[in-house]
This record gives sequence, structure tokens and C-alpha cells, in this order.
Amino acid sequence: MRRALAFSAVLLLAGCTDPDGSRDVLEAAGYSEVQIVERPNWFSSNCGERDSYATHFRAKGPTGIGVEGVVCSQGSYGKGATVRILRVIRNAPGVSAPQSGAVR
Repeated sequence: MRRALAFSAVLLLAGCTDPDGSRDVLEAAGYSEVQIVERPNWFSSNCGERDSYATHFRAKGPTGIGVEGVVCSQGSYGKGATVRILRVIRNAPGVSAPQSGAVR
């Protein structure tokens, strides 16, 4: 019975998002054009077991490259928030990657 209750609690917490708090964290970290998106896979939050919130997003990163990721947090208490980049979007419209290479 206890295991069933614990499992139910984990499933409920796994579905929690914090769009406003995540947007604040991302903008403070230098991300722009932030879009909060639905979780691609309900059972996988890409966050740690102690995180209460998993908010997925698309944005332009501080370097100007498009990314998809998740903001993991425990809400207004605990460790704060962690931004995890899950995918780099290379050829997104309107997003240009910085050029690298040796100057000749």
C-alpha cells in the first residue's frame, strides 16, 4: 500500500510545471525568445528524482543558437533551478550560429 501511494505521488509531481518561474530563470540566464512547450514524453521529465517541477522550453541561447531543454526545480524552496539543454537547433529560421574557424 505504501509503495502504491509513493508511486502515485511521484507520478503527480512528475506532471508539475512552473512556466512563470522557468521563464524568469531562463531570461536571467541570458535566453531569449523563450517558449514554454508541452513535455514530449510524460513519463520522462529529464530531471532529478528530487525535482518537483520539469518545465520544457525552446529558446535562443545566450550565444544566439536555438535550443530545446528543460528547467528542473523544487519550486520556491530547495536547490533553486537547473537548466538542461536537451537538443541544439542548428538550422532554425532566424537563428544563425556564430562562425568559427581560423583567420588566414
